[in-house]
Amino acid sequence: MKKHLAVLAATAVLGVTSAFAANPFSDVTPQDWAYQAVAQLASQGIVNGYPDGTFKGQHNITRFEMAQMVAKAMARQDRVDAEQNAIINRLANEFSAELNNLGVRVSTLENKVGNFSFTGDARLRYQHSKVENEDKSETYKSKFDYRGRVQFAATVNDNTKAVVRLVGEKEFGAAGNPETSLDRVYVQHNFGKYATATVGRQDLVVGNGLVYDDAFEGAVATVGKDKLNASVAYGYLQGGSYINEAGKKVEFDKAERKDNSQVTVYQLNTMPTEKLAVKGFYADVHEKGVNSVYGASVDAKLGSKVWVGGEYAKQETKGAAGEAWTAGLGYGEADMAKAGTWGAKVQYFDLKKAAPVVSNTWNLNDQNQNYRGYLATVDYTVAKNVGLSAYATFDSKKKDDNNKSVNLPEYYRAELNYKF
Repeated sequence: MKKHLAVLAATAVLGVTSAFAANPFSDVTPQDWAYQAVAQLASQGIVNGYPDGTFKGQHNITRFEMAQMVAKAMARQDRVDAEQNAIINRLANEFSAELNNLGVRVSTLENKVGNFSFTGDARLRYQHSKVENEDKSETYKSKFDYRGRVQFAATVNDNTKAVVRLVGEKEFGAAGNPETSLDRVYVQHNFGKYATATVGRQDLVVGNGLVYDDAFEGAVATVGKDKLNASVAYGYLQGGSYINEAGKKVEFDKAERKDNSQVTVYQLNTMPTEKLAVKGFYADVHEKGVNSVYGASVDAKLGSKVWVGGEYAKQETKGAAGEAWTAGLGYGEADMAKAGTWGAKVQYFDLKKAAPVVSNTWNLNDQNQNYRGYLATVDYTVAKNVGLSAYATFDSKKKDDNNKSVNLPEYYRAELNYKF
């Protein structure tokens, strides 16, 4: 292909031919049929000439030269429409070898087809805990399972995308095939640079995850950016359980409970500095006998390696303290993109009998209420996109009917996680 034709193709893909710019090449004149396209792309640094100041548009373009244009087009993908974006993805696939030689990150190009892209993860997990039987004897329970998730994202237009995630999981040795489901299905629309609305089955994290970190069906509206943003979520919790003020177990993942598990969650997140994050939330649970919940969390970096943080949540109850809090100290941070990186944390949890904890991030052996104890976590990146995590509880206790502390079985977990 002649260089002039390649330039015209690039301008069509990027949509940058509407403005005029000065031509930097001595062998391209205003009378040249490709003058405007060459001048415009040259002004934006997408095409370059030779050291002698010429463009040599009548020469055949090399694959390396075309790859350079594709690389610069990729940097503009956030400013093109869906059709142009699909063309750039196909060009990137075609010239992936040359792009790699140029040092352009193309690790996910093969995961893009037209307007679709996909990402995913896989997990191998081992869990071990003591179980106290009715006769006060103890037995050990171990479980080894696996899970795979693939998330598909489709570009609808410049401001809208649709996301579907498929998950399959199974315990090793259990009968039958893995249980599969579509656990996330939602549409997200951007209203300018600072407002986003997401509708469907999606993830919802309240605060730092002490109260809730699970599936949510409904609508979430967010305004702001990373350093300061606010959100409102209205819909239905889809996972976890807790004890209400009447002593009844509330399970939000039961289909027949849809009308009673409706909630409205208001959140405000701010980062006054790069090393300090503060979050506050208020959740209105639309159910008789269940009170509103509020709380806050703080995360701080001390230097480049040390982390300190905590979270507090409370609901007003009758006859029971509906409080929960956690505080922790950590060192280092595992980065799944960098092999050999690691991090370790120790956290203390105090969850009262009527604590407003529904589905927490850490899965403390399904302990959401009436629990006190420590959790130690170590994360290590074995190889790029391969991480190993280990969790262990210790000094776990609860209050018995006489309000005396009794020991709880400890819980251990190890995971090998893969991301692609």
